[in-house]
Amino acid sequence: MHKQSTVASTIVVALVLTLVGANSSVYALSGYGASYAPSFGSSTYAGSALGGSAFSYNDGLTINGHAYDISKYVQQIPTRTIYVGSPTTITAKLWEYGGTYQIQGVALFLNIKGYNPSAGDSDTWVQYSKTGGVVVYDPHGILGTVTADVKYDQKFMYVTFHMTPNKPMDTSWIILTAWDKQLSVGTAKVIDGINISYIPFGYH
Repeated sequence: MHKQSTVASTIVVALVLTLVGANSSVYALSGYGASYAPSFGSSTYAGSALGGSAFSYNDGLTINGHAYDISKYVQQIPTRTIYVGSPTTITAKLWEYGGTYQIQGVALFLNIKGYNPSAGDSDTWVQYSKTGGVVVYDPHGILGTVTADVKYDQKFMYVTFHMTPNKPMDTSWIILTAWDKQLSVGTAKVIDGINISYIPFGYH
């Protein structure tokens, strides 16, 4: 039952991504009013559309304590190496104009190569949702056991994935997606953002 509900929720997210294409600042109208997509750093659309003060933040992604700016739809950061057998944390920092309580989940897609790939090109991903908890799709056994915790402060939602990788992974894009109650989707892509390697001999 858990697996079926997870697959269904992932399919919903994939369908929404297909509909919105490359627009990471999605605006949706529904029977519940206006909805702006979750953001990983850029909130200018909310300010300009509704007359409020726009703001942005430059630490939407944190890997093992190292923060990165992922406020654009596509960006490049220094490739971060994590290690087989070494505990790793990956945190997404989220904001939404209507309040972070609107955000329903976030997915982290890995093992992605090529030119301008999409989440659908990933064969290794983890997802946290309020309804389904943590779901892992890892057919190659790369990530090991994955857990997640969620925290809130006055403005932001923080979703942290905890994992201890089992196998190496070649340099990969990172794609993050988050969705809200109206299925408005925010996306951030990071070019060649991560790889997994064995700990070098003599490394302490």
